[in-house]
Amino acid sequence: MGIFLCISDIFLSGKTDIEAALPTFIDGHKMKDLTPDRLEKLVNSPADSFGVTHVELFYNKKEDKLYCILEAPSEESIWRHHENAGLKCEFITEVQQIKTDKILKTEKLQILGEMSSRISHDLRNPLSIIRNSIDIMNMRWKDSMSNEMAEYLAKMSRASSSINIMIEDIVNFARTQSLRLENNSLLLVIHRTIDTVHIPNNIKMKIPQNDVMFEFDSAKIEVLFNNLITNAIHAIGGNDGGITIRFNEKDVEDKIEIQVQDSGPGIPEGLLPRIFEPLFTTKQYGTGLGLPSCKNIIEQHGGTISITNNPTTVTLVLPRHLRAYPKIQS
Repeated sequence: MGIFLCISDIFLSGKTDIEAALPTFIDGHKMKDLTPDRLEKLVNSPADSFGVTHVELFYNKKEDKLYCILEAPSEESIWRHHENAGLKCEFITEVQQIKTDKILKTEKLQILGEMSSRISHDLRNPLSIIRNSIDIMNMRWKDSMSNEMAEYLAKMSRASSSINIMIEDIVNFARTQSLRLENNSLLLVIHRTIDTVHIPNNIKMKIPQNDVMFEFDSAKIEVLFNNLITNAIHAIGGNDGGITIRFNEKDVEDKIEIQVQDSGPGIPEGLLPRIFEPLFTTKQYGTGLGLPSCKNIIEQHGGTISITNNPTTVTLVLPRHLRAYPKIQS
C-alpha cells in the first residue's frame, strides 16, 4: 500500500523528548474530531498506558487522513491504543528507520539540549572553585611568587577561561528565552563586554565614539559581542593586530548596521557557507556553537548576520523597533 504526502497538505510535528528505542511502526486512520492542537499535544506526550509514543504525525487534508510514526512494544499495543481513543486503523506496519544526516544532526542537538543543564551545574561549580583558588593564590603570594609559578597559574587561568567559554556556548545555544526588550545603549553593552573579555596586549581594540540607542535585549546582545570578540581574538592569535567595531544608522530603513572586523587571516572560502552550522568548527578546541548562538540571537531580534573576508568582517543588521515584529518575539 502506497502513502503519498503533499507538502502543502500535511501538518507535521516532531517529538522533543529523547526516549528509549522501541520498534517503530506506521499506521493510518481517519482524523475524525482530532485537531492540529490535539495532535501537537499527542506528539509531545510521554508514552501512554499501552507503551505507545507518537514520534511524528502527517495529516493529509485532502483525504482527511492521519498517518502516524509510532514507537511501541508491539503491533497489538497500537491496536489497543487506538481502540481506547475510539479510532480504527486502516493499517499498521512495522518499519525500520534509515536515518539521514539531517535526522542524526537533530538528534545530536536534542541530546545537547538535555545535557546543557547538567553541564551548567556539574562543571560550573568545580570550575568556580578552580578559578577562585587561582585568584586567591595570585593575591596571597603576588610579591613572593616565582616567575615559573606565575606562568603555571596563568596557564591554569587561561585553561579555565576556555572551559567556561565552551560551557557558555552550549548553554546559550540550548537555552531559549523570551526577549527582554528595553531601550538600551549599544556602546554601553560594548564596554561591558570588553570588561569581561581578556584582550591580549598584541591586539588593539577600536570602538565607536558615537552611541546608538534602540530596543534590544542587552543580556543577549552582550553574549553575542562576547562570542564575536573572542572569535576575533582567536583568529588574530599571537600576531599583532586589531579589532574594529563600527555602528551605522540606516535612517531610511530604520535599521542599525554593526560591523565587527578583525585583522586575522580570514576564513577559508570553502568553509564560509558552513560557519553558522551547529557543531561545525575550525578550531582545535571548540563547541561549534558560538556562531550558531549569535545567529539565533540576531534572528530572534528580527535581524540578519553575515561574514565576509578580506578583512574578516561580521555584519549585523538589526531593526530599531523590534516591537513592530511581534511574530519574531513569540
